[in-house]
Amino acid sequence: MAKKKRAEDVKPGVPEWMVTFTDLITLLMTFFVLLYSMSSLETTKFESIASSLRGSFNIFSSSGMFNQNVGDALFSVTNRPNAQEEAEEPPPEPGSKEYTEMLEGTIADLKSQVTELSEELATYIDTELEDPGGDTKPVELTEEEIMQLEIRAARQRKLEHFMQDILYETDKLGIGGYVSIVSEEERLVLRLDSQILFNSGSATLDTKGRTVMIALGENFRDLDHFIEVQGHTDNVPIRTSQFPSNWELSTQRATNVVRILQDECGVPPTRLRSTGFGEYQPIGDNATQEGRQSNRRIDIVITTL
Repeated sequence: MAKKKRAEDVKPGVPEWMVTFTDLITLLMTFFVLLYSMSSLETTKFESIASSLRGSFNIFSSSGMFNQNVGDALFSVTNRPNAQEEAEEPPPEPGSKEYTEMLEGTIADLKSQVTELSEELATYIDTELEDPGGDTKPVELTEEEIMQLEIRAARQRKLEHFMQDILYETDKLGIGGYVSIVSEEERLVLRLDSQILFNSGSATLDTKGRTVMIALGENFRDLDHFIEVQGHTDNVPIRTSQFPSNWELSTQRATNVVRILQDECGVPPTRLRSTGFGEYQPIGDNATQEGRQSNRRIDIVITTL
């Protein structure tokens, strides 16, 4: 006959396996709650967040060489083929009162930047700092610091005149629909549609293209800024003996524009650089004809610092 277990041999509480089982159930419940919360995520909000993150992290280097951020257009396309047809307000026509007001607003923005730099220079010169004893003494800037501030202000004034001249030339040539100026961090981009410069599949500037580049390029001569000419194409493959791929085509186009700026417009070669990006820096959708056309372009990047 089996002996009865003594009371002190029986362990109080639930069996040990129950603790592990309870932890497992809790984890499963948490997992399914997480799945449910993800399934009910608002699609529009998620896309908005994803788009914001892509825009923030697309800047590859501080120099802007591989920058995919398209920036803010100071003035842009007015009648080019890929303008959005369903825009809330149609862009003003060249020559109209609204178009003139838009250009005047752009110039006013640049004048404001020059004014701010001038005020900054005056503030640095006139500012007084308090010392620990409570007395005041003027800030003493070195001649080099004062010179640097004056140079910055002068460079901004040159950019202002440059913008005015570019607006005048594009209006005179009637190419406002194919030219835009985009403001990005620490740089300005003069964006030219390739169809006003080159024939399809060619890197040689045609007669009209040379006329356009010489007219616009002379405005670069007086700038003190570094200038990089970037060639871009769409993703349609090109395989010829001269251009095995879009890399060669975009690079040769950029180089030929640099040669025009140097040889015909008198821009110092020490301030010039050419780069080809092929199809790998698009600003439009290569799945559409309009998007591919916007991707076929020459970007002339002016470093504003």
